[in-house]
Amino acid sequence: MFFKPSFQPTYHRVKVSGIIEEAPDVHTLQLSFETPIAYQAGQFLTLVFEDLHKEDRRSYSFSSAPSIDNVVTITIKRISNGRYSRPLTENLCVGDQLSATSATGLFLLPNRIEHFQQYFFFAAGIGITPIFSLLKELLFQHNDVSAVLIYSNSSPLQTVFENEINELQKRYKNRFIVHYLFSNATQLNNARLSKWLLPQLVERYALGKKTEHLFYVCGPFAYMRMVRYALQELGYDDAQIRKENFDTSHPIHLHKPSDQKSHQVSLKLGTETHQFDSQYPHTILQTAKKLGISLPYSCETGRCGSCMLRCTKGKVWMSYNEVLTEKDLSEGKILTCVGYPIGGDVWLEG
Repeated sequence: MFFKPSFQPTYHRVKVSGIIEEAPDVHTLQLSFETPIAYQAGQFLTLVFEDLHKEDRRSYSFSSAPSIDNVVTITIKRISNGRYSRPLTENLCVGDQLSATSATGLFLLPNRIEHFQQYFFFAAGIGITPIFSLLKELLFQHNDVSAVLIYSNSSPLQTVFENEINELQKRYKNRFIVHYLFSNATQLNNARLSKWLLPQLVERYALGKKTEHLFYVCGPFAYMRMVRYALQELGYDDAQIRKENFDTSHPIHLHKPSDQKSHQVSLKLGTETHQFDSQYPHTILQTAKKLGISLPYSCETGRCGSCMLRCTKGKVWMSYNEVLTEKDLSEGKILTCVGYPIGGDVWLEG
């Protein structure tokens, strides 16, 4: 391997027990853990590496579903300039060991499945990974709901989990519909998903009232933005649209906090408590890392939710937020990777 896993005591030691080639440049890793890991369908695992004597992290979605699959799996697509996806797909061998943090992520099925009668899943390319996990959990565990998968790829050859999805369709043919789209198709109604095609597909497959539909979207940023805007134009509320973002580029921050003074952060994580001063331009997470305080995190861009904590007193300003809903914000949830204390001291809990 051309990378070094970070084997700190607080991390999970993970052994690669199997490797499956799903499609060109896409591999599924079967994993075994020294200590069993708890996770939910739709979440991701963050692998931790040592790079030039500092930590580096990459997150990969679970393709397994915890209540169905005996083996824990993540699925990785090779990126041509990927610092870790290349060796993970090209050089990793059965028996190799990796290091990981606990599972995290907010791309989950609702606590009350019965609040919605039909679930729509929009996936593009490797964005199928968390959606495949969610689909299995939903279909296997809940008999009273139906599901629709709109799955976009460049060609049939690039379609990850095609055989498994087709088997799900056969098994649950009365309540599971799959519609494949291929950008190399000659017919426009079976090619790229667009603001023109999406309403037609929703109208074709939708059952019941609009308020009974819930949508999940995962894929490139432009794809997810298009799906969201198209659904909003159809009259769906933003609370009915859940998305998982694989974009790890740092967004451009056009605004700065009104208060850039130093304030004390009191932090409670389980049985541990910490106090430290934090000041813009350093985020709460950056300050904690410099002090050697271990906080959960992954993307560091405000897009994944791994670093989410709850602010119980004081106020935290966030420069970016792609994951927390209005309900989350009303409950005091904040992201430390883009968060700065303002207006005084703050108290945070994990």
